[in-house]
Formats: sequence, C-alpha cells, structure tokens
Amino acid sequence: MVTLAALRGELTVREFGEAMSLPKSTAHRLVASLVKLRLLSVHRGPEGDVYSVGRLVEELSAGQLSWRSLLHHARAPMAAARDETGETVGLHVLYAERRVLLEQAVSQHPHRWVYNNQMVPMPLRAGAAAKMLLAMLPPADMERIAARDHRVGKTKAEAQRALKAYLRDLQQVRDNDASRTADEINPGIASIAVPVIRDTRHGHPLAVLSLAGPSVRLTHAVQEKALPQMRRAAQQIAQAASASARGSLQAA
Repeated sequence: MVTLAALRGELTVREFGEAMSLPKSTAHRLVASLVKLRLLSVHRGPEGDVYSVGRLVEELSAGQLSWRSLLHHARAPMAAARDETGETVGLHVLYAERRVLLEQAVSQHPHRWVYNNQMVPMPLRAGAAAKMLLAMLPPADMERIAARDHRVGKTKAEAQRALKAYLRDLQQVRDNDASRTADEINPGIASIAVPVIRDTRHGHPLAVLSLAGPSVRLTHAVQEKALPQMRRAAQQIAQAASASARGSLQAA
C-alpha cells in the first residue's frame, strides 16, 4: 500500500481497497492503522480524505542522519557478534514509542531466526529488545507505555495482575541491564538484548542489540557466554557513534 502511494502520490481508501482486492471495511481499518503508525499521512481532498506516504516512511527511505550514522558504526560489530555466537544479531531503536528493527546480521545456521519486520514500527509489547528499550526509559514512561501495549487477560483483574508481573520483569531487566526471553513471541525462539545507546543528547535514538535463535541452541548457559560478547559489540557501537557525533559538533 505504501508503495502504491509512493508511485501514485495520493490514494483514497477506495483506491487502496481496489488495488489490494480488499473489502472497503478492511481497507478502512488497515489505512487507519498505517496512519497511526505514521506510515501514511492523511489530508482532505476535494472528494474526501486522501493518503500519501507518511513521515516515517520518508525518514526510513531517505535515512535519518542519526540512524544512518548508527548503522554505519553498527554493521561490523554486529557481524562480529553474529560470527562469535552463531545466532542472528539485531539492532533496534525507539521511535515514536515503538520498536523499529534497523538492521540484522543473520545467522548462517540452516535452522535460524530471521526478523521479518525490519523498518516496521512494532508495539513495545514483548520480546527481549522491546523489554530492554522499555526498561531504559524513565519509570513513568515505562509504566505508561507498558500499560498501553501489554494487554493480557480476559478480565480487568487478570489484565492488572499481568501488567504488575510485566512491570516486575521490566524492573529486573533494568537491574540486570540485560533482557532475556524464551518462547514469548515465537514458540521455540529465545532472545537476549543489551543497551547500545542510552544518551540521546547527541541526536541518536535509544538503541539496543539483540541476539535471537532457536531455544534448543540458545540455552541459558549459551546466553551467559554470549552476554559479554553482546555487551562488547554494543560498547563498540556506542563509542564509535558517540565519537562521530562529537566530531560533527566540533566541525560545526
């Protein structure tokens, strides 16, 4: 849909539905979701609302300067961490209170984990990377976003208990400065995540590095061995990005 909008400039909901062979009601819901995620923007036309490529898509396609800089410094350490651990390494940033996977260094194992949502804003609902990003936020923001995105339980009481448990998990992530999950989003997949960028004053977004793979291979013992390797890669990225940002400021 976004590609169609980019090619055509603007589309109505009816045109979206026709292009994708969707019922009008489904097209309405999908377009509304894309607007909410800033993948599409909307304005009033002569015959009603029309939609075009949103701000986030423009930033991702052009490449935000801070994101491009982060990616430039991240690729080599990510590849090294992938080769050391044998599993897929992902770089995730916080954007508009959502997680965005910027890049991944994919495992070479035949049986491996590969992210299929690169450059797509995802709710901070679950998963090691999402939990690590949440835990890096000020407590009030962490609790607010967790309450918004983590909706589990058929009744209000069940949902409240689930949220309290989730907040306890996030506090543990904050205390440990690392996040671990297993079978949380995808059965059979385990993941760990560590901070990369904590300080956003130089223009870089909050960022974390994740390691993900089959639970039968990425066991607790293997995770313990991989954590120092992931922290080392994260530190290399952070130091290079920080030095680049300071150099840019001095040059200016």
